[in-house]
Amino acid sequence: MKNLGYLLLLVLLFNSGVNAQVDTNFVIVKPSKRNSDRPSSAFDKNSIYFELLGSTYGIGVSYERKIVSAPDVTLNARIGVGSLLIINAAPTVGFNALIGDKKSFLEIGFNAARTYALELFSGGANTYWVGNPILGYRLITNEGLIFRITFSPFINAFNADIGGDFIPFGGLSIGKTF
Repeated sequence: MKNLGYLLLLVLLFNSGVNAQVDTNFVIVKPSKRNSDRPSSAFDKNSIYFELLGSTYGIGVSYERKIVSAPDVTLNARIGVGSLLIINAAPTVGFNALIGDKKSFLEIGFNAARTYALELFSGGANTYWVGNPILGYRLITNEGLIFRITFSPFINAFNADIGGDFIPFGGLSIGKTF
């Protein structure tokens, strides 16, 4: 019975027959992203990109979220997953700062990857963390396409068996902001 009362109240409210008068001289102006000095991607908070080598140390995909934005600096958090081989997947997490305006940015950041190295013949698995600083260049077009080139060496800070304490590395990425 109580639900029937709410239903009748809603019907009365929406079908009350009150006609509203519309003022046709009132115009709402919204800023257009394309007519702005900054590309449309400057307003987007999310990015997804595919990486070849780089922080995912193989072929990977990363999602990035804008945390803080100032006129010439943007701070982002990112998560991703990559693999050199199907049997060696690595989830990654990191932060970066984009310094610049309009389309071109200097990218500075740090990434950590948890690697899973499966040993095919023994059936065992080794897991370890590796870190890599990121220094790179990022281009974001007016359409929101991302092109990145990075220098991202791996640092063996956690005694992982990765073939050295410092491994020079770099990568290329392509993606989209949204």
